[in-house]
Amino acid sequence: MSACSSRKALISTSEEKQRTYPTTAVQKFAYGELYRQAGDFARALMEYEEAASIDSLSPVIYARIGETYMALNRMAKARNAFLESVELNPDQPGLYDMIALTLVMDGKAAEAEKIWLNLIENYPGYEDAWYNLSDFYFERKDTAKGLDILQRLFKKDPDNTDVLGRIVDVLHQLGRYESSIPYLEKLISLVPDYSRFYQSLYKTYMELERTEEARKTLLRWREQVNPSPQVELLYADQLIRNGEWDKALDVLYQGHAVWPGQWAFPHLMAIVYIEKEEPDSVRKYYNIALNEGTALPIAYRNYALWLADQDDIRTALDVILEGRDLHPDDQDLMYMEALLLDESDEPVKAIQVLENLRTLQPDNENVLQMLAALYDRTGQSSRAEELYEILLAKNGENPLILNNYSYLLADHKKDLSKAWSMIQKALSLEPENGAYLDTAAWILYRLGRYPEALNYINRALSVLPDDYEMLYHKAMILLSLNQGREASQLLQKSLEKNPDYKPARDQLEAMNHD
Repeated sequence: MSACSSRKALISTSEEKQRTYPTTAVQKFAYGELYRQAGDFARALMEYEEAASIDSLSPVIYARIGETYMALNRMAKARNAFLESVELNPDQPGLYDMIALTLVMDGKAAEAEKIWLNLIENYPGYEDAWYNLSDFYFERKDTAKGLDILQRLFKKDPDNTDVLGRIVDVLHQLGRYESSIPYLEKLISLVPDYSRFYQSLYKTYMELERTEEARKTLLRWREQVNPSPQVELLYADQLIRNGEWDKALDVLYQGHAVWPGQWAFPHLMAIVYIEKEEPDSVRKYYNIALNEGTALPIAYRNYALWLADQDDIRTALDVILEGRDLHPDDQDLMYMEALLLDESDEPVKAIQVLENLRTLQPDNENVLQMLAALYDRTGQSSRAEELYEILLAKNGENPLILNNYSYLLADHKKDLSKAWSMIQKALSLEPENGAYLDTAAWILYRLGRYPEALNYINRALSVLPDDYEMLYHKAMILLSLNQGREASQLLQKSLEKNPDYKPARDQLEAMNHD
């Protein structure tokens, strides 16, 4: 390498060892140190350079000048100062490392790589060079070379926990979980009482869906390391996944007794009681979890979802609002609030929440689709169409967007040719989707193509035979084909499925009146 390949190390003579340093240079250097520590790098540089003008033989002064130029983002100047320092004392691997870093920042990657390769050959004990070279390769997407450097360092020093940890991190980033296992086992053998290594091994086995090895890792973790909430919660979660409800509850009860402020223990207890179908206990332990004061948004979401599943929408909404008071910026809670407001038949409020969320997540397709549906339901179909056009521009291959937009157009008897084109595209992607087949039938009905519409609606009902809206659609198609008796029966069946479905009720009343 240009900076150090051909120079021999200077041999310190007794005279050099006994060299005295000019008092003024020492003072200037000390002032520079004070300014540097205060973050005033420009003033520090002035003091260091004055010190160098007084004592031009001090490698330490030039090294500090180089570091200060680096802090000021002046890489060429920094490099020159480092070269001055190594000219005076070549045995400074750290400065060669710094020279390489300045070269990288100046876009001179090949020169930097050459210096680092020379460093790891001539100074194999200087680990920073190995790490910086591996990072250099990773940043350039040359993963194989970066990993090779770390593995060479590992072979040189197989008990180095730092390099082992780096190798594991890289392998995980690459999704090579299986390859990371021997390194994690080595880490555990070197530091058997460190939780992080067990946790990483556990997560590795979970990624590989090797649940039995994950379970054994948790047991080892519990045996080797002092108890902690983290391992007890993970162990309980494993028991829950295996359907061992009572064992999980034992672990959770004990954990909550030892760590009473940990909301996750009663939260998992509530989940167990959901599986055991004991609703009173579910409510009890969710309330305990939320009253801990440290519960994360996921606890509020899970409780609200369970309450909504019990048709207790009002309480579910109260839980979400409580969560939002504590976590006002949580966007998942905002979306959940909008869903529950919609379920509570408060679409205007739901729109307000979603519009706020839209400012935070302008590209979120779920938010835009729900907004479009709500605008349509509240008589603002033009705004709904605008949103669907935005969605199509973002993702014109999404069959759900294509279906929903085409249904809106059909429902409002607008641009039916465009609606038909979109639903055909959706069906080409999901040909047996009952909802999409229903939309196609409804478009054909609007176009007056009743026999074709009947074919599509029959296919839709073969997928979803009890859908009240599809039953209504088939009834309307049959009416247009002069099959009033069969249509009346289907309208009655639609109302049996959903007594509050107004279109079917209105049509049946009109037919009975006639």
